[in-house]
Amino acid sequence: MYKKFLTEGLVLGKRGVGEANVSVILLTKELGLLRATARSARREASKLRYGLEPLTCAKFSLVRGKHEWRLVGVSEADRTLLTSPLPRKQALGRISRLLLRLIQGEEINTMLYKDVVEGFFALTSAQSEGDAASVECIVVLRILSRLGYLSQTKEIAHFLEGDFSSLRLTAQAATYRAHLVRLINDSLSASGL
Repeated sequence: MYKKFLTEGLVLGKRGVGEANVSVILLTKELGLLRATARSARREASKLRYGLEPLTCAKFSLVRGKHEWRLVGVSEADRTLLTSPLPRKQALGRISRLLLRLIQGEEINTMLYKDVVEGFFALTSAQSEGDAASVECIVVLRILSRLGYLSQTKEIAHFLEGDFSSLRLTAQAATYRAHLVRLINDSLSASGL
């Protein structure tokens, strides 16, 4: 008998496998980043079908098989991120691709999960495109810091701990955006990924 795991998660990507199966990449709160197969999820009658779209937040039921994770249930699906305007969805896609590039293997990191989900919702609800760009910059900084690719210095400490919905934090990020982008690019170059 296999043990069932229930965890909050965010769908970062998906692709069809075979005739009706779907392979999804989830960033989860309790299990970290993982790839799971949802059997028959592309069929019309599948209850999983609408909970597996990229950028969907939900509670996922997973079973660890001998060689892979199997996704067996989706509940409380929140599709708010999918209704974002195109430039914001593109920003969410860039961040998702960065996560997939930087995270290797299954590693539990609840702070990373919290930062990513809160950052995604803050990005989609930002007042202007400038604010959205600032939030994107802060989210990327936090991802790099949580994964150990960026050292936490005194000059960026408040960007790594502040509340995403803070107008003050967003305004500071807008003011220092060129410097923050330089830090991000230097960190990514040094990682070699």
